[in-house]
Amino acid sequence: MRESKSLKMPELPEVETIVTQLRSKILGKTIKSAEILDKIVVDNKISGKIPFKINNINRRGKSIIFDIGNSNYILTHLRMTGHFHYLTAQEKTTESNYQKYCVAKFYLNDNSLLTHNSIRRFGRMTLMNKTQLTKALSKLGPEPLSPKFTAKEFIQLLSKSPNAIIKNKLLDQSVIAGIGNIYAQEALYHAGISPSKKIAAIPELKLKRLHQEIVKILTLAIHHNGTTVENYTNLNGKGGFQDYLAVYQKEYCPKNHLLEKITIATRGTYYCPECQK
Repeated sequence: MRESKSLKMPELPEVETIVTQLRSKILGKTIKSAEILDKIVVDNKISGKIPFKINNINRRGKSIIFDIGNSNYILTHLRMTGHFHYLTAQEKTTESNYQKYCVAKFYLNDNSLLTHNSIRRFGRMTLMNKTQLTKALSKLGPEPLSPKFTAKEFIQLLSKSPNAIIKNKLLDQSVIAGIGNIYAQEALYHAGISPSKKIAAIPELKLKRLHQEIVKILTLAIHHNGTTVENYTNLNGKGGFQDYLAVYQKEYCPKNHLLEKITIATRGTYYCPECQK
C-alpha cells in the first residue's frame, strides 16, 4: 500500500528544527563573503549586503527569516528539496558532501561555512526590506503553536468555510500556517475525523479535539526533529518522528484496522474508515 516515492515539503516541525539548529550555529556571526551559484534559487542582491551580521533567525509558517540588520531580511523557502549544510573550519577540509546540489556558499567570520543546497531548485532565498517581508507574511494564518491560537479561535476560523473539506482547510496556509500533508493526516486520525468530511458536519467537541491533537502532534514532532520519510534532512541529519506516525504511508492504523488511501485536492491521504467518521 505504500505510495511511490514522492517529494515532501518540510512542514512546521521540520522548519522549526532547522531554525533552532541555525540559531545554535550561526546566530550572531557575520557573513563575510558568499558565492551564489544559482541566481534563480538565491537572490543575487544578497551579495550587495555583504558583510552582514545574522541578528536573528525566525520561522513563520514553513518559511525561515534571517534578520541581517538595517531593516533587511532574507526570506527562505526550502520547499521540497532544499536544505542547509553547516561546516566548521576544520570540517571544511575533510568533508565534500556539502558540494552536492549546492546553490550558494556563505563564509562566516569564524571561518565556518553555511551552504544552501537545492536538489530540484524549487527553494528560494529572497532579499526583502521590512515592508516587503510584512506583505509576504500577511498572507499567512495564525501559528498553531502560539498561545493565542486557542480552540475557540480555531473553530471560528473553520466556521467561516462550513462547506469546505476539513483536510483542505488544514492545508490552507491562509487559515493556519505551517501544517502540511503529513501532520494534517496524523491530527485527523487522532481526532477521529474523516479527512473528507465537511466542516459543518463535524461536532464542536471533535473540532476541539482536533485542535488539541494539532498542538500535541506538532510539538512532539519538533521534539523528534521532524519527520524524514523521503528527502528531509536537518543540519544534524534525519528527523525521528517517522517512527511515531499513525497513518501516513501505513497499511494499518494503531488499532490494526486496514487503512484506505484516497485523493483529496490532488494529495494522497491515508485514513482509517473504522476510527475516523
